[in-house]
Amino acid sequence: SSGINAEWPLRPGIFTMLRFPLVLVILQCWLVHGGTFNSISPPTNANGSVIESKDDITPHWYALREEAAKIREEAQKMRTDAYDTMRKAFQMKEEAMEFREAAYQARMEMETSMVEALSLLKTQASATTLYVQDMRTTLSNVKGRLDVIEDRMEDLERNLEDGFEDAGERFAALEGKLEISVEKMNAVGDKVELNNDLIFSVQTKVEASGVMTASIKSRQEVTLEEVRIISLYKMSDQTTTYANGGHHSGFAVDGQFVFSHWEPGTPVRTVTHTLSLADQKLWIDLGGLFRIHRVQIWNSRHCCLERFIGTHTYADERLLGVAISGKFMYDYKVDAGDPIYARSITLHQVRVEYLHVSEVQVWGSGPFAEDDKFA
Repeated sequence: SSGINAEWPLRPGIFTMLRFPLVLVILQCWLVHGGTFNSISPPTNANGSVIESKDDITPHWYALREEAAKIREEAQKMRTDAYDTMRKAFQMKEEAMEFREAAYQARMEMETSMVEALSLLKTQASATTLYVQDMRTTLSNVKGRLDVIEDRMEDLERNLEDGFEDAGERFAALEGKLEISVEKMNAVGDKVELNNDLIFSVQTKVEASGVMTASIKSRQEVTLEEVRIISLYKMSDQTTTYANGGHHSGFAVDGQFVFSHWEPGTPVRTVTHTLSLADQKLWIDLGGLFRIHRVQIWNSRHCCLERFIGTHTYADERLLGVAISGKFMYDYKVDAGDPIYARSITLHQVRVEYLHVSEVQVWGSGPFAEDDKFA
């Protein structure tokens, strides 16, 4: 008994608390087995021995409690299964209602389509009836027109019979006129033969002139293809002119590039000279459209070669080169694979500096027309 008290510590009044439930259990067992109060047997434990004390009945009470809990769990599970079954039944009912509604809509759509198809067939039948009536009317009109045409054909046949009689006389008159025309054509043919001789003579002379023209053109092309100085004595101008000594832009195209004395007033100092301002320019008008092959610029040799640094050289709008160092002479050659045609040469000093040169020599060929650049 000490071991049982250690595992299930009970208060002193526990037996009193369990007395009523135990009595109920015993009474129920007695009624099930058809017993009477005289046949009630005392409670026994798992070994079959009679429970005599409150300590012996405690494990039996716990076993009954666990069995009751299992019964309660099974009842709860059966209830849950019943709820699930009802929920599925409601879902199946809703799906059946949806199927019924879809079938009703399909039936209504089919009936509507059949009504519309019948209406369309009725409309087409009415249109066909009207079309047949129009065709009958048209055929009646055509028949009337054919009758009119037949009448006109009969009139035409009668007129042709009357016309054949007059045609013989007209053909005879026409034959007389044709004979006269043939005589005139023979006379014209004689004159044409004479004109053919004259035309052949003129053609021969034209061919000879064409050969001569081609020869002249070939010589002119050879002359135009000659590369030569095309800037000598051409018109020129510059933005400003250095006052002391007279340094006009014409000195750049006078052919003199060996005289460049120090003294500004020296008569043999043939250099162009601008003021020391920004964007000073020197222009040379070539007088026509030339193909540019080479541009040589002779710097002033008396001093200050570095003043030419920053000068841009253009052939019309095409940039030929930029001076990046002080030199006695700048030589800009044009690539034969990228020909340049221009009417002018421009030197543009972009810095605030003097612009002075001894000579600008432009080598080129031409002149050419805008639509005839053959070299």
